[in-house]
Amino acid sequence: MKYLVSIDGGGTKTKFCVSDLDGNILKEHTTGSTNYKSVGIKKTYENINNGFKKILKDLYIDYDDIEYTVFGISGCDSPNDYKIIMDEILKIGINKEKIYLANDAVLAFYAQADSPGLVIVAGTGSIILGIKEDGEIYRVGGWGYNFSDLGSGYDIGRKLLKKVLLYCDECHEYSDLFSCVLDFFGANSFEQLAYMITDINNNVEIANLASLVIDCAEQGDKLAIEILRESSTELSKLAQVILRKISNPMKVDKSEINIVLSGGTLNKTVYAQMLMNNLKTENTDKNLKFISQENQPVYGGIRLAMALANRRVKHG
Repeated sequence: MKYLVSIDGGGTKTKFCVSDLDGNILKEHTTGSTNYKSVGIKKTYENINNGFKKILKDLYIDYDDIEYTVFGISGCDSPNDYKIIMDEILKIGINKEKIYLANDAVLAFYAQADSPGLVIVAGTGSIILGIKEDGEIYRVGGWGYNFSDLGSGYDIGRKLLKKVLLYCDECHEYSDLFSCVLDFFGANSFEQLAYMITDINNNVEIANLASLVIDCAEQGDKLAIEILRESSTELSKLAQVILRKISNPMKVDKSEINIVLSGGTLNKTVYAQMLMNNLKTENTDKNLKFISQENQPVYGGIRLAMALANRRVKHG
């Protein structure tokens, strides 16, 4: 009997999933992070190796019994990242010809849809991946908080804090949204709040403010709506680049293009609706189908492994 393996490697944990060739789930296991940029390459190897040993032992199988293994690894962003991670994977003893390695966002797409299409991930950070019908992948964004990640939770939170600090300096009119920020940080005054904001050294803390902006926008706050409109416009412009790359201008029929919305900021929110409206307006000639992320990305790896085993998409 042959098996398929999917590994969804994130910044905090890694999920392993094993199925038969028909996609029936047989075993799942969770280990620590496999993002080498977060935990280092040694820990990345340990977590991949330990996870693999665990699932093989529990199912009484060997590496030779695995038909295909799909790795979706956070931090696999460049050719150099690919080489670094692949070198560690090969130390485990898996056949390279039966390995597909890509960014974890690829798994998020296949968990919900089939190619062609794109996945827009906007959580703490952001990245957009486009996947052609044959499995070829394009990508925009996701280059880090300092220079990229437009439309992400961090981006929304940063825009809000800039407005708050302008208000603290008496350079911006008051908004009820600012009082919500005051409560969020537990500050006694806006003077104290300014110092608390400048002491922030955690990107996640800034990104967490996105939910506050979204909640206030859904209640009609004008500034919150303004911030979300700006970020959704930036995100839709990035998505538009990918849509141009994966669309086939020679096709007469309007084939469906699946767009998977993934990440906390796009979980059926007013922000997600703004993004969808932007893309619909800009693509009246295309048949766009929007899908909210509901299935776990690790199951997308199983679906992709099935397609690879049947040679329906390109080998990574």
